[in-house]
Amino acid sequence: MTTDDDATAQVAVADPRDSDAAPLTPVVRRLGVGSLVPREGSFPRVLMALALIALGIYALFGSPFIILIGQSCAVYAVASMGQSLLMGGAGQIAISGGAFMAVGAFTTGMLVGTPLHAFPLPLIVSIVVGWIIGLVVGLPGLRFRGLYLLLASLALQFIVTAVTEQYEADYHPAGLVIPPLTLGSLNLSAGKSLYVTLVIILLLVCAFIWLIERTGVGLAWRALRESEVAAAISGVDVVRWKLYAFAASGAITAAAGCLFAYLVGIADYSAFDLTLSITLITMVFIGGIRSRLGALVGAVAITALPYLLQSDVPGWMNSLGLGAGWYTNNEAEVNAGLFSLLFLLVVLFEPRGIEGLLAKAESGTRHLVQAVRRQKTQEAT
Repeated sequence: MTTDDDATAQVAVADPRDSDAAPLTPVVRRLGVGSLVPREGSFPRVLMALALIALGIYALFGSPFIILIGQSCAVYAVASMGQSLLMGGAGQIAISGGAFMAVGAFTTGMLVGTPLHAFPLPLIVSIVVGWIIGLVVGLPGLRFRGLYLLLASLALQFIVTAVTEQYEADYHPAGLVIPPLTLGSLNLSAGKSLYVTLVIILLLVCAFIWLIERTGVGLAWRALRESEVAAAISGVDVVRWKLYAFAASGAITAAAGCLFAYLVGIADYSAFDLTLSITLITMVFIGGIRSRLGALVGAVAITALPYLLQSDVPGWMNSLGLGAGWYTNNEAEVNAGLFSLLFLLVVLFEPRGIEGLLAKAESGTRHLVQAVRRQKTQEAT
Protein backbone atom coordinates (compact mmCIF):
# COMPACT_ATOMS: atom_id res chain seq x y z
CA MET A 1 0.00 0.00 0.00
CA THR A 2 1.28 3.47 -0.87
CA THR A 3 1.28 5.93 1.99
CA ASP A 4 0.78 9.69 1.73
CA ASP A 5 4.51 10.22 2.37
CA ASP A 6 5.43 7.91 -0.51
CA ALA A 7 3.09 9.77 -2.84
CA THR A 8 4.61 13.07 -1.78
CA ALA A 9 8.10 11.75 -2.47
CA GLN A 10 7.07 10.55 -5.92
CA VAL A 11 5.73 14.00 -6.76
CA ALA A 12 8.91 15.64 -5.47
CA VAL A 13 11.27 13.60 -7.62
CA ALA A 14 9.26 14.00 -10.82
CA ASP A 15 11.44 15.36 -13.59
CA PRO A 16 10.35 18.94 -14.26
CA ARG A 17 11.60 18.63 -17.84
CA ASP A 18 8.58 16.48 -18.57
CA SER A 19 6.11 18.94 -17.06
CA ASP A 20 5.21 20.58 -20.39
CA ALA A 21 4.84 17.31 -22.29
CA ALA A 22 3.17 15.30 -19.49
CA PRO A 23 -0.60 14.86 -19.79
CA LEU A 24 -2.68 17.01 -17.50
CA THR A 25 -4.55 15.40 -14.68
CA PRO A 26 -8.20 14.53 -15.22
CA VAL A 27 -9.24 17.27 -12.82
CA VAL A 28 -7.27 19.92 -14.78
CA ARG A 29 -8.66 18.64 -18.06
CA ARG A 30 -12.23 18.80 -16.74
CA LEU A 31 -11.69 22.36 -15.54
CA GLY A 32 -10.28 23.41 -18.91
CA VAL A 33 -7.18 24.92 -17.34
CA GLY A 34 -4.88 23.21 -19.82
CA SER A 35 -5.50 25.88 -22.43
CA LEU A 36 -4.08 28.46 -20.02
CA VAL A 37 -0.72 26.72 -19.76
CA PRO A 38 1.69 28.50 -22.13
CA ARG A 39 3.21 26.22 -24.74
CA GLU A 40 6.72 26.56 -26.00
CA GLY A 41 6.77 28.92 -28.96
CA SER A 42 3.69 30.87 -27.89
CA PHE A 43 5.62 33.63 -26.09
CA PRO A 44 6.98 35.35 -29.26
CA ARG A 45 3.53 35.50 -30.86
CA VAL A 46 1.86 36.79 -27.70
CA LEU A 47 4.57 39.40 -27.14
CA MET A 48 4.44 40.62 -30.75
CA ALA A 49 0.64 40.81 -30.67
CA LEU A 50 0.65 42.78 -27.41
CA ALA A 51 3.35 45.11 -28.75
CA LEU A 52 1.33 45.80 -31.91
CA ILE A 53 -1.83 46.47 -29.90
CA ALA A 54 0.02 48.80 -27.53
CA LEU A 55 1.64 50.71 -30.41
CA GLY A 56 -1.70 50.93 -32.21
CA ILE A 57 -3.40 52.46 -29.17
CA TYR A 58 -0.44 54.78 -28.59
CA ALA A 59 -0.65 56.05 -32.17
CA LEU A 60 -4.41 56.60 -31.86
CA PHE A 61 -3.99 58.95 -28.90
CA GLY A 62 -0.63 60.42 -29.92
CA SER A 63 0.32 63.71 -31.49
CA PRO A 64 -0.45 64.45 -35.16
CA PHE A 65 3.10 63.37 -36.01
CA ILE A 66 2.62 60.02 -34.23
CA ILE A 67 -0.73 59.53 -35.97
CA LEU A 68 0.97 60.16 -39.31
CA ILE A 69 3.52 57.46 -38.50
CA GLY A 70 0.67 55.13 -37.53
CA GLN A 71 -1.09 55.79 -40.84
CA SER A 72 2.06 54.97 -42.80
CA CYS A 73 2.64 51.84 -40.74
CA ALA A 74 -0.91 50.62 -41.45
CA VAL A 75 -0.50 51.11 -45.22
CA TYR A 76 2.84 49.35 -45.41
CA ALA A 77 1.59 46.62 -43.09
CA VAL A 78 -1.08 45.77 -45.68
CA ALA A 79 1.62 45.57 -48.37
CA SER A 80 3.85 43.51 -46.08
CA MET A 81 1.01 41.05 -45.45
CA GLY A 82 0.58 40.65 -49.20
CA GLN A 83 4.26 39.85 -49.61
CA SER A 84 4.24 37.58 -46.56
CA LEU A 85 1.38 35.58 -48.05
CA LEU A 86 3.54 34.84 -51.09
CA MET A 87 6.91 34.31 -49.41
CA GLY A 88 5.93 32.84 -46.06
CA GLY A 89 2.71 31.16 -47.12
CA ALA A 90 3.68 29.65 -50.47
CA GLY A 91 7.47 29.84 -50.22
CA GLN A 92 7.92 31.98 -53.36
CA ILE A 93 10.25 34.98 -53.64
CA ALA A 94 9.32 37.88 -55.93
CA ILE A 95 10.61 41.45 -56.27
CA SER A 96 7.41 43.04 -57.54
CA GLY A 97 5.75 44.54 -54.46
CA GLY A 98 6.41 48.07 -55.62
CA ALA A 99 4.92 47.28 -59.02
CA PHE A 100 1.65 46.05 -57.52
CA MET A 101 1.46 49.07 -55.23
CA ALA A 102 1.87 51.23 -58.32
CA VAL A 103 -0.98 49.32 -59.96
CA GLY A 104 -3.26 50.08 -57.01
CA ALA A 105 -2.25 53.75 -56.79
CA PHE A 106 -2.60 54.46 -60.52
CA THR A 107 -5.88 52.56 -60.71
CA THR A 108 -7.21 54.79 -57.95
CA GLY A 109 -5.99 57.90 -59.75
CA MET A 110 -7.47 56.84 -63.09
CA LEU A 111 -10.89 56.29 -61.48
CA VAL A 112 -11.10 59.93 -60.41
CA GLY A 113 -13.98 61.59 -62.25
CA THR A 114 -15.62 58.28 -63.19
CA PRO A 115 -18.71 56.64 -61.64
CA LEU A 116 -16.34 54.41 -59.66
CA HIS A 117 -14.50 57.20 -57.86
CA ALA A 118 -16.39 56.93 -54.55
CA PHE A 119 -14.63 54.96 -51.83
CA PRO A 120 -14.48 51.99 -51.32
CA LEU A 121 -14.99 51.28 -55.04
CA PRO A 122 -11.40 52.30 -55.98
CA LEU A 123 -10.10 49.91 -53.33
CA ILE A 124 -12.21 47.06 -54.69
CA VAL A 125 -11.24 47.81 -58.29
CA SER A 126 -7.55 47.98 -57.30
CA ILE A 127 -7.83 44.54 -55.69
CA VAL A 128 -9.46 43.09 -58.81
CA VAL A 129 -6.91 44.69 -61.15
CA GLY A 130 -4.05 43.48 -58.96
CA TRP A 131 -5.49 39.96 -59.04
CA ILE A 132 -5.88 40.00 -62.83
CA ILE A 133 -2.37 41.34 -63.44
CA GLY A 134 -1.02 38.74 -61.04
CA LEU A 135 -2.73 35.99 -63.04
CA VAL A 136 -1.65 37.31 -66.44
CA VAL A 137 1.96 38.05 -65.50
CA GLY A 138 2.33 35.07 -63.22
CA LEU A 139 1.17 32.52 -65.78
CA PRO A 140 4.50 32.42 -67.64
CA GLY A 141 6.69 33.53 -64.74
CA LEU A 142 5.49 30.98 -62.20
CA ARG A 143 6.39 28.05 -64.41
CA PHE A 144 9.89 28.79 -63.20
CA ARG A 145 11.29 28.62 -59.71
CA GLY A 146 14.15 30.02 -57.67
CA LEU A 147 16.31 32.53 -59.53
CA TYR A 148 14.17 32.42 -62.70
CA LEU A 149 11.02 33.35 -60.80
CA LEU A 150 12.93 36.16 -59.12
CA LEU A 151 14.05 37.51 -62.50
CA ALA A 152 10.51 37.25 -63.91
CA SER A 153 9.13 39.31 -61.03
CA LEU A 154 11.95 41.81 -61.46
CA ALA A 155 10.97 42.20 -65.10
CA LEU A 156 7.41 42.99 -63.99
CA GLN A 157 8.77 45.70 -61.69
CA PHE A 158 10.66 47.38 -64.54
CA ILE A 159 7.73 47.07 -66.95
CA VAL A 160 5.25 48.67 -64.54
CA THR A 161 7.71 51.45 -63.71
CA ALA A 162 8.23 52.23 -67.40
CA VAL A 163 4.51 52.15 -68.23
CA THR A 164 3.46 54.33 -65.30
CA GLU A 165 6.28 56.79 -66.00
CA GLN A 166 5.22 57.15 -69.62
CA TYR A 167 1.53 57.45 -68.72
CA GLU A 168 2.30 60.11 -66.14
CA ALA A 169 4.50 62.05 -68.57
CA ASP A 170 1.78 62.00 -71.26
CA TYR A 171 -1.32 62.79 -69.21
CA HIS A 172 -0.37 63.90 -65.67
CA PRO A 173 3.14 65.42 -65.56
CA ALA A 174 2.73 66.40 -61.92
CA GLY A 175 1.28 63.05 -60.91
CA LEU A 176 -2.28 61.82 -60.55
CA VAL A 177 -4.06 63.89 -57.90
CA ILE A 178 -6.14 61.78 -55.53
CA PRO A 179 -9.17 63.45 -53.89
CA PRO A 180 -9.61 63.26 -50.10
CA LEU A 181 -10.89 59.97 -48.75
CA THR A 182 -14.60 60.19 -47.98
CA LEU A 183 -17.24 57.60 -47.22
CA GLY A 184 -20.59 59.11 -48.02
CA SER A 185 -20.77 62.30 -46.01
CA LEU A 186 -17.92 61.25 -43.70
CA ASN A 187 -14.55 62.90 -44.22
CA LEU A 188 -11.88 60.25 -43.52
CA SER A 189 -8.98 62.01 -45.19
CA ALA A 190 -6.83 62.97 -42.20
CA GLY A 191 -6.06 62.51 -38.53
CA LYS A 192 -7.59 59.84 -36.37
CA SER A 193 -10.43 59.11 -38.82
CA LEU A 194 -7.97 58.14 -41.57
CA TYR A 195 -5.85 56.16 -39.11
CA VAL A 196 -8.86 54.18 -37.85
CA THR A 197 -10.00 53.53 -41.42
CA LEU A 198 -6.58 52.19 -42.43
CA VAL A 199 -6.35 50.01 -39.32
CA ILE A 200 -9.81 48.54 -39.97
CA ILE A 201 -8.81 47.65 -43.53
CA LEU A 202 -5.57 46.13 -42.21
CA LEU A 203 -7.53 43.99 -39.73
CA LEU A 204 -9.84 42.82 -42.53
CA VAL A 205 -6.81 41.82 -44.61
CA CYS A 206 -5.31 39.95 -41.66
CA ALA A 207 -8.62 38.15 -41.03
CA PHE A 208 -8.88 37.19 -44.71
CA ILE A 209 -5.35 35.75 -44.75
CA TRP A 210 -5.92 33.96 -41.44
CA LEU A 211 -9.08 32.33 -42.77
CA ILE A 212 -7.75 31.38 -46.20
CA GLU A 213 -4.61 29.79 -44.76
CA ARG A 214 -6.81 27.47 -42.72
CA THR A 215 -8.58 26.05 -45.75
CA GLY A 216 -7.46 23.66 -48.44
CA VAL A 217 -5.88 26.62 -50.25
CA GLY A 218 -3.58 27.30 -47.33
CA LEU A 219 -2.73 23.61 -47.09
CA ALA A 220 -1.71 23.55 -50.75
CA TRP A 221 0.45 26.64 -50.25
CA ARG A 222 2.15 25.10 -47.22
CA ALA A 223 2.89 22.00 -49.28
CA LEU A 224 4.53 24.20 -51.93
CA ARG A 225 6.54 25.98 -49.28
CA GLU A 226 7.93 22.76 -47.84
CA SER A 227 8.73 21.05 -51.16
CA GLU A 228 7.35 21.58 -54.65
CA VAL A 229 8.48 18.10 -55.69
CA ALA A 230 6.75 16.45 -52.75
CA ALA A 231 3.64 18.56 -53.34
CA ALA A 232 3.50 17.50 -57.00
CA ILE A 233 3.89 13.84 -56.04
CA SER A 234 1.02 14.27 -53.56
CA GLY A 235 -1.25 15.51 -56.33
CA VAL A 236 -0.97 19.28 -55.81
CA ASP A 237 -1.12 21.29 -59.04
CA VAL A 238 2.08 23.25 -58.42
CA VAL A 239 1.72 25.84 -61.21
CA ARG A 240 -1.94 26.50 -60.41
CA TRP A 241 -1.47 27.11 -56.69
CA LYS A 242 1.71 29.14 -57.20
CA LEU A 243 -0.27 31.27 -59.65
CA TYR A 244 -3.08 31.79 -57.13
CA ALA A 245 -0.58 32.73 -54.42
CA PHE A 246 1.06 35.28 -56.72
CA ALA A 247 -2.32 36.72 -57.73
CA ALA A 248 -3.60 36.93 -54.15
CA SER A 249 -0.37 38.61 -53.07
CA GLY A 250 -0.68 41.07 -55.95
CA ALA A 251 -4.29 41.86 -55.05
CA ILE A 252 -3.47 42.63 -51.41
CA THR A 253 -0.39 44.66 -52.34
CA ALA A 254 -2.42 46.63 -54.90
CA ALA A 255 -4.90 47.42 -52.13
CA ALA A 256 -1.98 48.87 -50.17
CA GLY A 257 -1.08 51.01 -53.19
CA CYS A 258 -4.63 52.37 -53.28
CA LEU A 259 -4.44 53.25 -49.57
CA PHE A 260 -1.03 54.84 -50.08
CA ALA A 261 -2.46 57.08 -52.81
CA TYR A 262 -5.21 58.26 -50.46
CA LEU A 263 -2.64 58.82 -47.71
CA VAL A 264 -0.27 61.05 -49.71
CA GLY A 265 -2.90 62.50 -52.06
CA ILE A 266 -1.00 61.75 -55.27
CA ALA A 267 0.08 58.80 -57.40
CA ASP A 268 3.62 59.27 -58.71
CA TYR A 269 5.63 56.51 -60.38
CA SER A 270 8.83 57.51 -58.56
CA ALA A 271 7.37 56.34 -55.24
CA PHE A 272 7.04 52.75 -56.45
CA ASP A 273 10.52 51.92 -57.59
CA LEU A 274 12.72 48.88 -57.02
CA THR A 275 13.81 50.24 -53.63
CA LEU A 276 10.23 49.95 -52.39
CA SER A 277 10.02 46.33 -53.53
CA ILE A 278 13.22 45.50 -51.67
CA THR A 279 11.96 47.37 -48.61
CA LEU A 280 8.79 45.26 -48.55
CA ILE A 281 10.86 42.07 -48.69
CA THR A 282 13.04 43.42 -45.88
CA MET A 283 9.94 43.97 -43.74
CA VAL A 284 8.91 40.34 -44.12
CA PHE A 285 12.37 38.94 -43.40
CA ILE A 286 13.09 41.17 -40.41
CA GLY A 287 9.80 40.32 -38.72
CA GLY A 288 9.90 36.63 -39.57
CA ILE A 289 9.22 35.12 -42.96
CA ARG A 290 7.02 32.30 -41.62
CA SER A 291 4.96 34.57 -39.37
CA ARG A 292 2.16 36.94 -40.34
CA LEU A 293 2.59 38.72 -37.00
CA GLY A 294 6.26 39.00 -37.86
CA ALA A 295 5.37 40.68 -41.15
CA LEU A 296 3.33 43.26 -39.25
CA VAL A 297 6.12 43.86 -36.74
CA GLY A 298 8.65 44.20 -39.57
CA ALA A 299 6.43 46.68 -41.38
CA VAL A 300 6.03 48.82 -38.27
CA ALA A 301 9.75 48.71 -37.51
CA ILE A 302 10.93 49.57 -41.02
CA THR A 303 8.25 52.25 -41.54
CA ALA A 304 8.65 54.01 -38.20
CA LEU A 305 12.44 53.90 -38.10
CA PRO A 306 13.06 56.61 -40.77
CA TYR A 307 10.64 58.97 -39.02
CA LEU A 308 12.40 58.44 -35.70
CA LEU A 309 15.82 58.85 -37.25
CA GLN A 310 14.75 62.01 -39.04
CA SER A 311 13.43 63.59 -35.84
CA ASP A 312 16.12 62.42 -33.38
CA VAL A 313 19.43 61.82 -35.17
CA PRO A 314 20.15 65.50 -36.06
CA GLY A 315 19.62 66.49 -32.42
CA TRP A 316 21.91 63.70 -31.20
CA MET A 317 24.62 64.70 -33.66
CA ASN A 318 24.40 68.37 -32.70
CA SER A 319 24.59 67.49 -29.00
CA LEU A 320 27.82 65.60 -29.72
CA GLY A 321 29.27 68.57 -31.56
CA LEU A 322 28.90 66.88 -34.97
CA GLY A 323 27.34 68.55 -37.95
CA ALA A 324 24.00 67.06 -38.93
CA GLY A 325 23.97 68.59 -42.40
CA TRP A 326 25.50 65.56 -44.09
CA TYR A 327 22.88 63.23 -42.62
CA THR A 328 20.04 65.57 -43.52
CA ASN A 329 21.24 65.84 -47.14
CA ASN A 330 21.76 62.07 -47.49
CA GLU A 331 18.94 60.78 -45.33
CA ALA A 332 17.43 58.51 -47.99
CA GLU A 333 20.77 56.87 -48.78
CA VAL A 334 21.58 56.38 -45.09
CA ASN A 335 18.18 54.76 -44.44
CA ALA A 336 18.56 52.49 -47.46
CA GLY A 337 22.01 51.42 -46.25
CA LEU A 338 20.66 50.77 -42.76
CA PHE A 339 17.82 48.61 -44.09
CA SER A 340 20.26 46.68 -46.26
CA LEU A 341 22.49 46.07 -43.25
CA LEU A 342 19.57 44.88 -41.15
CA PHE A 343 18.47 42.55 -43.94
CA LEU A 344 21.99 41.13 -44.26
CA LEU A 345 22.29 40.57 -40.52
CA VAL A 346 18.94 38.78 -40.41
CA VAL A 347 19.80 36.49 -43.32
CA LEU A 348 23.23 35.64 -41.89
CA PHE A 349 22.49 35.24 -38.19
CA GLU A 350 18.74 34.81 -37.63
CA PRO A 351 16.71 33.86 -40.71
CA ARG A 352 13.52 33.82 -38.63
CA GLY A 353 13.92 37.50 -37.80
CA ILE A 354 12.46 39.12 -34.71
CA GLU A 355 10.22 36.14 -34.02
CA GLY A 356 13.25 33.85 -34.11
CA LEU A 357 15.14 36.05 -31.63
CA LEU A 358 12.17 36.02 -29.26
CA ALA A 359 11.83 32.26 -29.66
CA LYS A 360 15.48 31.77 -28.73
CA ALA A 361 15.05 34.01 -25.71
CA GLU A 362 12.00 32.00 -24.64
CA SER A 363 13.78 28.69 -25.13
CA GLY A 364 16.80 29.86 -23.15
CA THR A 365 14.59 31.10 -20.33
CA ARG A 366 12.67 27.82 -20.20
CA HIS A 367 15.87 25.79 -20.07
CA LEU A 368 17.23 28.02 -17.31
CA VAL A 369 14.05 27.65 -15.25
CA GLN A 370 14.06 23.87 -15.76
CA ALA A 371 17.70 23.67 -14.71
CA VAL A 372 16.95 25.62 -11.52
CA ARG A 373 13.99 23.35 -10.78
CA ARG A 374 16.07 20.22 -11.30
CA GLN A 375 18.74 21.57 -8.99
CA LYS A 376 16.19 22.38 -6.30
CA THR A 377 14.64 18.93 -6.70
CA GLN A 378 18.01 17.25 -6.33
CA GLU A 379 18.78 19.32 -3.24
CA ALA A 380 15.39 18.44 -1.76
CA THR A 381 15.96 14.72 -2.27
